[in-house]
Amino acid sequence: MKKALIIVIVLNILRLAFMPFIGLTPQESYFAYYADHLSLSYYDHPPLVGYTIWLFMSVFGHNMFAVKFASFLITLLTQLAFFALASQVLRSDRKYLAWIIFCTSMLVTSLSLQNCPDVVLTLFWTLSIWALYRAIFNGENRFWIYAGLFMGLAFDSKFTAIGLPAGLLLFLLFSGRYRHLLAKPWPYIAIGIMLLLALPVLIWNAQNEFVSFRLDSVLRAEPFDSDTPQNIFQFVLSQIIILMPVLFVGLWWLFGKYLWRIVTKPNQTNPEIWFLFCFFMPIFMGVYLVSIFGEVKYNWLIPTYISGIVLMARFLKMRWQKWHWISTSVLYAVCIYYIVLAPQSAFVKYDLGLDSKQLADEVAEIHAANPGTFVFATDGYKTASKISFYSTDTIYGPQIIDQTPYHFGYVGLDTKQLTGKDGILVKPRLNSSTPFHLIVPYFSEVKKVRSIKVAGLPAYDVFYCVGYKGVAPNND
Repeated sequence: MKKALIIVIVLNILRLAFMPFIGLTPQESYFAYYADHLSLSYYDHPPLVGYTIWLFMSVFGHNMFAVKFASFLITLLTQLAFFALASQVLRSDRKYLAWIIFCTSMLVTSLSLQNCPDVVLTLFWTLSIWALYRAIFNGENRFWIYAGLFMGLAFDSKFTAIGLPAGLLLFLLFSGRYRHLLAKPWPYIAIGIMLLLALPVLIWNAQNEFVSFRLDSVLRAEPFDSDTPQNIFQFVLSQIIILMPVLFVGLWWLFGKYLWRIVTKPNQTNPEIWFLFCFFMPIFMGVYLVSIFGEVKYNWLIPTYISGIVLMARFLKMRWQKWHWISTSVLYAVCIYYIVLAPQSAFVKYDLGLDSKQLADEVAEIHAANPGTFVFATDGYKTASKISFYSTDTIYGPQIIDQTPYHFGYVGLDTKQLTGKDGILVKPRLNSSTPFHLIVPYFSEVKKVRSIKVAGLPAYDVFYCVGYKGVAPNND
């Protein structure tokens, strides 16, 4: 216990010390935009990430530390919740093994250093499984209520949480020993509480044509294309990095060893193993199947690894710890060199948000020199969010050119009132930036006025756009 605790404490201190080297990423700036515009829900995510950032900014101020410290502290709570779960399931020193493997993974490091919906999702996913375990296997009925609360908060974090009631029902349906619980009110009370907490998300979506549900059910996975083999390779590589190699191989070994046995003879499987598998197997298998046909995001599997790691710790041979430490040390060393020691390119600065303050200050100077204009960016949410975080001006997003508005289009900004005004476009020099020909038709004239340099490299171009025509212009 003492050794495990020292390892976890030291590693978390190092993460806290490493935090200044990770700027406010574009994603974090975007979720801080949520916090600046509190709502029942948001265009592309449920509201809890915005609420937590708002809470921490209310205490620590509107700054990078508040956003980063929120993710660090919440992930610290997740590590404690994971140990509580492991202590229930693993009744030997293997609970410490599971805890160390989990806490040393790049998964936990990434959640500690970058705020995103997965941070709060992982906490409440872990607490949900812990509460369900105690309700089912210990017979503590009050934990059904706690489980409902945690599942509801998980759903308010990210829609992936639908896997929690699905996993619960899957376990009960195919468990001969615990199927009788389906005839009792407790599982339905838990799910009912979850639905009650999900009401804000449901109401907001009902008011906005269910845009979040359509986005996450249909549009998140890119369609099949010629890059699919490359997409699969990149996805697998991302999972090796966030899990560490030993854990990645161990989970696949576990999946292959027990899948057929559990599917064909669930009633002959240890109920605890079947319970953990139900919150791991369906999403794990589903995401990898989807990755065959299109691009999937590296973080989709994060919550499934909670029960997967606990389950694997039951069978992992102790001698594999050595290889875990070696691979972990090498991977962390590479990341430290790449982010802290190596010369950083404009792309790294852009993606880590290390240029955000400089960018916002220079844009503010340009805007002040051109009164009566409006500022906008069209590369999705990234540049607009980065400028908005450090600016008191209203910053517009891709809705200016009738593109996917992200949440910029749902905060009451009326683009019609901009018709006829001049705009200042901030355009990053990236391959993913909006093609120029999609912007030109919305203005009478578009001319480049200057570049904004980051670390001596021209990272952004600034354009003066004359006479905004409004959305859906006539291009004939």
